[in-house]
Amino acid sequence: MDGVEASEGIDIRAAAARIEGVLERTPLVPFDLRKLDATAAGADLPIELRLKLECLQHTNSFKARGAWNQISQLTDQQRAAGVVASSSGNHGRAVAWAAHRAGVRATIHMADNAYPNKVQACRDEGAEVVLSPTRLEAEERCAAAVANGATLVHPYDSPRTIEGAGTVGLEVAQDWPEVELLLVPTGGGGVLSGCALAIARELGDEVAVVGVEPEGSRNLGAALDAGHVVVIDPIATRVQGLCPMDTGEINLAIVNRYVEGMIALSDDEIFAGQRHLVRSGLTVEPAGAAAFAAVLHGALPPVLLEGRDASNPLRVACVVTGGNAEPGQLASLRDGAASA
Repeated sequence: MDGVEASEGIDIRAAAARIEGVLERTPLVPFDLRKLDATAAGADLPIELRLKLECLQHTNSFKARGAWNQISQLTDQQRAAGVVASSSGNHGRAVAWAAHRAGVRATIHMADNAYPNKVQACRDEGAEVVLSPTRLEAEERCAAAVANGATLVHPYDSPRTIEGAGTVGLEVAQDWPEVELLLVPTGGGGVLSGCALAIARELGDEVAVVGVEPEGSRNLGAALDAGHVVVIDPIATRVQGLCPMDTGEINLAIVNRYVEGMIALSDDEIFAGQRHLVRSGLTVEPAGAAAFAAVLHGALPPVLLEGRDASNPLRVACVVTGGNAEPGQLASLRDGAASA
């Protein structure tokens, strides 16, 4: 399957119409690089930076877009059977929220090491949560539920998820058509592939789209290198939300065609990105800060910075994908800001 074939039938503009009035059109806000510590590698980059704040979306992440796009299109039979999902948190909460809004029963399968606040958030949205010892067992139980008739709302490898997530990129293209580089935190690749499609369709191939993933969970990076889906086992990252065991066939094909490349960062680098955003006043979880972390650490593709200076900066947008940080960890970052 090539990227063009994989993207057939993925209608991001139709998804945008479907979510209008239900979900937020999140802001795309300037970020002053002078807020960075002078020792940060990104402080002197010749770029103009804006942040797409999906941390302000319903359920505090972009995942609500794909979940509503899926659940709003269920048949009567599917609605009666209910929906299921496997998730580390944000997708589960989004599915629970969308299902509750639509009057559909939802069951979320999660590993028992998921952040407790994310588990509770799924329950607070009205879903049943089934915990398993590992992510693999959670996915196996989810698959068994699908075999028994429930409808799977996949977190990334589904045309309806991709087109819903792609509305993030559509909004960036509409709000800032001058953008030259879009950086996207990447786990399974749903929001990356959707954004890449949206940007290519709206602005053309001249705009670079780049994914950012943890070094310990290089699902898409490894799959691109190998030319096929790669299972990451064991997963060696603490950045929950960017650590599925593999990426999907659809996402891989789209990313292979429409994405400029991937950036891999250490966990410490991603957590540093979160710390900077939190201390600038945003509520952001580690995964949500991955794209910004690439800027913070000066990890942008060098070729894109050639010939750039303060009078001709590279126009960069970072998607801040989620804000569901673990409360204690978030409080420690804010306390650090108060004492700095």
